[in-house]
Amino acid sequence: MSDSKSFYKLLVKVAFPIMIQYFITSSVNMMDSFMIGKLGEEAVAALGISNQYFFMFNLLIMGICSGCNVLIAQFWGKEDTKSIRKVLGVSLALGISTSVIFLIGGTFFSENIIHVFNKSNEVISLGKDYLTIVSISYVFTAISLSYGIGSRGVQQTVLPMVCSSVAFLLNVVFNYGLIFGNLGMPALGIKGAAVATLIARVVEMILIIILIYGKNHVLKASFKSLIDFDRKFFKRVMDVTIPVIINEICWGLGIVIYAIIYGNMGTRSMAAVQICTSIQNMFLIVLFAIANGACAIVGTEVGRGDYDKSRYYSKKLLQTTLVLSVVIGIVLVISSKYVLRIYNVSNEVYMNAYYMIIITSIVLPARFIGGILIIGILRGGGDTKYVLRVEFITMWFLGVPLCLIGAMLFKLKIYEVYMLVALEEVVKCIVSFMRYKSGKWIRNLTVVEH
Repeated sequence: MSDSKSFYKLLVKVAFPIMIQYFITSSVNMMDSFMIGKLGEEAVAALGISNQYFFMFNLLIMGICSGCNVLIAQFWGKEDTKSIRKVLGVSLALGISTSVIFLIGGTFFSENIIHVFNKSNEVISLGKDYLTIVSISYVFTAISLSYGIGSRGVQQTVLPMVCSSVAFLLNVVFNYGLIFGNLGMPALGIKGAAVATLIARVVEMILIIILIYGKNHVLKASFKSLIDFDRKFFKRVMDVTIPVIINEICWGLGIVIYAIIYGNMGTRSMAAVQICTSIQNMFLIVLFAIANGACAIVGTEVGRGDYDKSRYYSKKLLQTTLVLSVVIGIVLVISSKYVLRIYNVSNEVYMNAYYMIIITSIVLPARFIGGILIIGILRGGGDTKYVLRVEFITMWFLGVPLCLIGAMLFKLKIYEVYMLVALEEVVKCIVSFMRYKSGKWIRNLTVVEH
């Protein structure tokens, strides 16, 4: 089999299950919102606020797991199972500790958390009912993600996809039963949604552990092997992971700032942003899947010490991503008018959303290439500190200031502000590509420096 064919076969094997998993995750959030929406605006607001709390938790957990996954991928290339299990142990320890902190907050300070976002007594009451139950699921989520993302690092992506699929089906069934009192279950309203999520997360965790420990999986680690790391090894893991965690937090805060600025531009502007975001997110699933797959693929070759193959795979990834981004951009432009007709909005909102989708399509190649470089190639190569610098500088010294200046100082239209913000993606792509061309991104983290 030629190198090109073997590459595409590997890419599909690794990235396609991740793509399905992302689609399932998006569907879970959509189904929750749809079913809770039947209970009224207050319930929707309570769910939205509780999800903001989960968003913060998820940023930390994803940062921990993704950072550890860089090392897992490289150790997989080196065939160092012992170190892989030690990294998994660090991931579990950090993830469980973080989830317990958020569990305590969600259990004992739920009213205070909801009150920060909304002062309505009914919303606070509903939010408390939901958050105190759903926060219990955070511990199970942390464990599932540690094993699931670790499984991606060793290029076994079908396993977490299967577990997420089962969790999705359970969540839908128990939502239908426990929210509205169907299928012989009690009608618990918003509490039912929380219980459904908890059940789904518990089953997902149990299933992923059964599948890993029921066969000869590389993550099949004994408790002793999970905690068999010393302070020096822990520091090695944290040197890689901390930049990824900070990266995730900075990105998340930036998204919140953008939302606040857009929200202050008026209801119609915010509506146009939400519509555009909802549409483009369905296409961005492809990017995130390939990028996460790229991290595992490139990281494995770097850990193996085959730097020529890691460069070859990186080049193929960039070529594939460029073609895909152009095709998706064209599809997005052609389909946009038809998709936008689904929304019952004013002509102003329709046209703003349409212009924003056109801008998205034009910038899509830069966004896809930048995403593959940042999330996949550079991070997989071990260059996590440089990735943090690029993401932080482009967002906080370019994207956010341009958004503020365009919206607050020059009072530009929403699609014009959106175009300014899109420049962040272009600059990020150029800077990341320059780093890629330099070759300095290849850092074999499995080699201990003396």
